[in-house]
Parts: sequence; structure tokens; C-alpha cells
Amino acid sequence: MKKSILISALLAASTTHAANLSDVMQLALQNDPQLKAAQYNQQASEESKKQAFANFLPQVSGSWSKSKSINNESTFGRFGTVENPDSDSDGWSVTLNQSIYDQRNFIQKRSADLDVAKGLADLDAAEQDFIIRVAQSYFDVLTQIDAVSFAEAEEKAIQRQLDQAEQRYEVGLAAITDVHEARAQYDGARASVINAKNLLDDTKEALFEITQSHFPNLDALPENIEQVILNDTTINHWESLALENNPNLGASKITAELAELEFKRQRAGHLPTVSFSATHSENTNKNITLASPNDPDNFITDDRESKGQSLSLNVSVPIFSGGRTSSLSRQSKLRYEAAMQNLDQTTYSTVRSIRNALHNVEAGWSSVQARQLAVVSAKSAEQATTAGFEVGTRNIVEVLNSQRGLYQAQRDYSRAKHDYLMSVLNLKRAAGVLAQNDVNDINQLLSAE
Repeated sequence: MKKSILISALLAASTTHAANLSDVMQLALQNDPQLKAAQYNQQASEESKKQAFANFLPQVSGSWSKSKSINNESTFGRFGTVENPDSDSDGWSVTLNQSIYDQRNFIQKRSADLDVAKGLADLDAAEQDFIIRVAQSYFDVLTQIDAVSFAEAEEKAIQRQLDQAEQRYEVGLAAITDVHEARAQYDGARASVINAKNLLDDTKEALFEITQSHFPNLDALPENIEQVILNDTTINHWESLALENNPNLGASKITAELAELEFKRQRAGHLPTVSFSATHSENTNKNITLASPNDPDNFITDDRESKGQSLSLNVSVPIFSGGRTSSLSRQSKLRYEAAMQNLDQTTYSTVRSIRNALHNVEAGWSSVQARQLAVVSAKSAEQATTAGFEVGTRNIVEVLNSQRGLYQAQRDYSRAKHDYLMSVLNLKRAAGVLAQNDVNDINQLLSAE
């Protein structure tokens, strides 16, 4: 009920003002199936501790049985024909088994603790990946909204050039080739608009997949953004953070340790085990027979009751299992070696990822600055080319190319801003320190005027 109220409130708010990244994140938090699956898996991993602890507790089992045997045969003896007796029996028993020593139980308890730790690491990775997926989907929509806007503006600008070329051709001031060139450019612009709208619909569906909601309006970035200031820009700092905090690396370490414990557990199959058992049982047997061959209606019932208790201390020493235990030990040892190799690979990959992410942040900001200047230059070039065309020093092809260059520069600048902010988030994800506060910082940029 609370969940539906939250969703309804956010959707109602989105009709009056644009939703920002935090609004989208809150909805995604309630609806994203990948995050929910990770949460359930983490809760499932906690059950491992209870299962391992159960091996140290008494195991109590009970049984009950009831049977009846009807014998239709008869025996002829010195007193005539005698009916063989029927029998009826029932009984119950309760058995308690208590493990006293089994090395595998102790190893399993340690493995259960690691299972819980791995579940938490996997959930941490899923939560940080969730932030990346939501932010990436959000910025993809913004990028495509800008792409549609620029494509439509380009289409209108080329249409004006087409109309002007046709008018100039009609009065003999332009060649027919100018009209054909403008029409070709216009047809291409129309196709670009259609393609941009299709891509926008696709990105909106991707955002809907995570949030299960459609957003009529989204907060966008301002024309110019400020550089995100990092506390430290040295590679050594970020490598240290990643090696200590990256949840994927942490999960890989735990996986290797689990593989080692599994090897020890299989090897413990060669060790003796000690257990204690106690049983209490009660049984009742009833035999029904004729009292006399001459009196078929007279029966004799013979009831026999028995009770018993037993206590035993059991020591089991494995001697030979057909080589199964040794084979399982070798198999688990090889899997441990494989897990260690995977750990090395994950470590190398983590270091490479953090270095690449830091370089992307630095290059991303440089790209934002360069794209911003490119827009200014493209505007100036477009204005100069248009003015030259009016006085006859430039042809229509040059005008169309300058306009195309301007709108392409604007699209590139829009994408560069979004890519730069995502590179900051990806850097923190690679380091394993991405949190909601980082989303809030980005959200403040979106709300800026």
C-alpha cells in the first residue's frame, strides 16, 4: 500500500513539474527487478548460517507403524481343524542423534559465514550497478531528447534553405542544382528526425523497464556545467580505494576462500566421526485365535507389549569408499586453484578499470570544454557562411554544410556533458564507493538554472 502511494505521488508530481534524477531513482528503487532479485539472494544467503548451526544441534526423529495380518489358512491336527491365528501390531519410537565430532561441520560453519559475507558483497555490487543503470538510462533519454530537438531544428533550417533555393531558381538567381542539393539535404534531415525519435522511444522504454513508469518531462542540464571536483585525482588513491572497497573484487576473494574450505571439507571425509544416539520404542502385538475347534465363535486374544530404550556412542572410521573421497578432494582442490586464478584476473581487471575510469573523467571534462568551444565556432561559421551566401560569395552547399556542422556540434556537446557526469559515477563505481550522495550531487546540477 505504501509503495503504491509513493508511486502515485511521484507520478502526480511529474504532471506538474519535470521529474529529476532523484525522483526517478526512488521509483526505480521500488520497481527494478534486478535490484529486487539481488535483495532476495542476499536474504537467502543468510539462511546458510542457520543450516550450518543445525549440524551441531540434536536431530530428533520419530516413527509410528501399524499392521494387521489376516490368515485364512487352517491347520488339521489331532483335535481337528484349527484356524491359524491372525495378528495385529502397532508401535512407535523416538530417536535422538547428536553429533559429537565431525570436522566437516566446523568447516561448514565457516563456509556459512562466508556465504553471508558474499551475499552482502553481491548486494553492494548490485546496488551500485543499480545507480549506474538508472543514471545511464536517465541521461540516455536526455541525450535523445536533445538529439530530436536539434534534428527538428536542422530540418526546419534546411527547409527554409530549400524554399529559398526554389524561389531564387524561379527568378533565375540560382541553378537547379542548388534546389536538388537542398532537397537531398532536406530528405536526409527528415530521415534523421525519424531515426532520432525512434531512438528516443527506445531510451524511454529502457527507463520504463527499470522504473515501471513513464515521465512526460525530465530535468535537463543547463547550457554550461561546472567541473566535478574530486577529493584526489591521483591514480594511487583510486587504486587503493578500489582494491579495498570494490564489491566485485571482495566477492571474488570470498569465492576463493569458499573454494579452499570446500577442499578442506572434502578432505575431512577421511577423518573419523563421533556421535551419540538414544532411542525409546514401544510395541504392541496382538494374536487372535480360536479357543476351541468346536466353538468357532470363541476367540482368544494374546496381547504382548514391549518397551525398550537404547543408548549408543558411535565412532565411524572411513576405510574405503571406492576412491570417491579422494576424487572429491582432488576435484575441489582443482576448483580452488581455478578460483585463485579468477581472483587474480578480477584484481587485474579492477586495477585496469579504475585507471581507465579516471582517464575517462579527465578526458570527459576536456571533451566538454572542447565541444563547448566547437559550438561557438560552428555558430560563427554558420553565420558567416549564411551572410556570404546572401552576398553571393558562398554557395548553398557551403551553407547547408555549415548548418549541419552547427547542429552536429550541439549534439556532440549535449552528449559530452552527459558522458562526463556518467564517467564520474563510473569512477566511483569502479572504486566501490558509489552512493546515494553522488546521485544527489548530480541532481543539483540538473536543478540548476
